[in-house]
Amino acid sequence: MIRAQRISRAQALNRSFGPADVIPSLYEVWRRRELLFHMTVRHLRGQYKQSILGYAWAFVNPLSLMLTLSFVFSVIVKVNTGSIPYPLFILIGLLPWNFFSSAVSSATDSITGASSLVTKVYFPRELLPTAAVLTKVVDLALGLIILVGMMAYYGYPPEWTLAWVPVLFAIHLVFILGLALPLAALNLFFHDVRFLVGVVLTLWFYITPVIYPVDLVPDKYRILFDLNPNSLFINAYRRVVLQGVSPGEDRLLLGLTVAVLTFIVGYFLFKRMESGFADRI
Repeated sequence: MIRAQRISRAQALNRSFGPADVIPSLYEVWRRRELLFHMTVRHLRGQYKQSILGYAWAFVNPLSLMLTLSFVFSVIVKVNTGSIPYPLFILIGLLPWNFFSSAVSSATDSITGASSLVTKVYFPRELLPTAAVLTKVVDLALGLIILVGMMAYYGYPPEWTLAWVPVLFAIHLVFILGLALPLAALNLFFHDVRFLVGVVLTLWFYITPVIYPVDLVPDKYRILFDLNPNSLFINAYRRVVLQGVSPGEDRLLLGLTVAVLTFIVGYFLFKRMESGFADRI
């Protein structure tokens, strides 16, 4: 009875959720950060449960994809990446892209996959997709080990511009959360969303300069890449890691603006839909 009253009270508050409630709601998430940590660990343990290779899949997936694409686009198609070896060029694009796509996909199913928890007790529901996204940070970190080895193999010493990587990652993470939150909520109301996300991610991959440099894109199509936030982030990663130059203040500010606006809108939509979660499970 008490739990039901708590859920009803939370639902009543969510029905009147407005822009002024964003900051207090985020503060409530911060107060529950310990719960977020436990959810992330639980999600991480279950990710490769009953898998023979376990966490080794975090190495196998990007490595096998890099080798396959490197053969196709450096031997058969022969994409010109200048002085940067193609395997290194594509890996620096694959790692952030794989993090983006796997985080969005996992977060989309996060609430429907925890339906029993949602109906039993109240807690900030945004913790579920956030934990799903943070779980993929571990996979990204393991993939970076491959990148370090590749940079050593091809003779790319660390540059001072690597200090920009945490800044870029933080902005990229905010953008991903801004997409993941409303998608997780929408998937609870419309189960076709999970399939739509898969289709969109496949199309998004090909209009993002992961397997080719953006310089190869004809000028008349360049607008598609200028409007693509992932294009902005991946190009910035390549600049600071491989070219030893800063991401550019104008591009960095643009990325930050897009990420913050995406998060605010996405979080607001999520909280507006939150009141109907219990009725949809």
